[in-house]
Amino acid sequence: MPAKPGKHRIALKARIEALRARHGALEARIGAEHRRPLPDTSVLQKLKREKLRLKDELARYDGLSRTLARGRLAL
Repeated sequence: MPAKPGKHRIALKARIEALRARHGALEARIGAEHRRPLPDTSVLQKLKREKLRLKDELARYDGLSRTLARGRLAL
């Protein structure tokens, strides 16, 4: 039996919130690394790359969420 569409929206919303939390945590880690006396550029590069990946994923899920809210896509 397939899950109800509302459950998918709730799961999607939870995923978006989790991604935003991870994105914010990465931003804090990047800031902390920048404040170090001698920031590690390889660590900064890795953190920024991960932050960008999360931003892209967040944009995809945000778009899907808006599409679902308009009722154009049924899951």
